[in-house]
Amino acid sequence: MMEPAPRRPPVLIAALVVLPMAAFLFGMTEGAVDGTTTGWTSLALLSSLLAIRFNGARVTSLVILALQTFLWLPGALKHMNEAAATQAASYALIGTALFLAGAVLACLPESTQYYRQAAQWRFRGKSLR
Repeated sequence: MMEPAPRRPPVLIAALVVLPMAAFLFGMTEGAVDGTTTGWTSLALLSSLLAIRFNGARVTSLVILALQTFLWLPGALKHMNEAAATQAASYALIGTALFLAGAVLACLPESTQYYRQAAQWRFRGKSLR
């Protein structure tokens, strides 16, 4: 008889909610600055959503969001007091805060342990067939 699948810990569930929100806010930043979005934002959002199932997507999402943070944070801090850029800067600052919170939650031992246990559970299920 096959054992039940491991359950996602609450910290991982929180990270899986916060990371797509951060990606969405970086997309809103791009939209507020020049009216378009790049493929990086779409890739960050997609990989954040795929992280529900795949560990590699979690890592990819964190890398892309870190890149976007380094891209948008200096400009947001520099132009925070300018009336024309306040909205984009606040999106970037909130996105950065959400990314940092999500990165910490996604890298906690409980989160990495879940992905390890899920991989072992899937491997054992395939070997029983």
